[in-house]
Amino acid sequence: MADFIIAGEMNMNERTNPHSLEDIIATLHAAQEDCAHHEKKYNMLSAQFFKLYSQGLLDDDGLNFDFVDWAGAYKTLLNCQREYENRIRSFSVTEQLSRLRNHALVS
Repeated sequence: MADFIIAGEMNMNERTNPHSLEDIIATLHAAQEDCAHHEKKYNMLSAQFFKLYSQGLLDDDGLNFDFVDWAGAYKTLLNCQREYENRIRSFSVTEQLSRLRNHALVS
């Protein structure tokens, strides 16, 4: 079920959103790895690449699949970060600390 359950209760946002925080974080990490691969290959950070890509300045006519993949990974990264922030914001500080402690005890 949801990755963070306290006293058997799920946060309302977790019931209505099919993606758990665990799913969001796993997807975020995969996107970070993909971006890091491209950053090393092209010696450019993803934010700068995406700025150029979004402005159509790369002159690749959509034929460079590396660029398409990189742009997709970066968009996924930004979306996951936004979704994570929205979800975590719904938890009180006390609940966040409790969830962190509960996971620390399991690990």
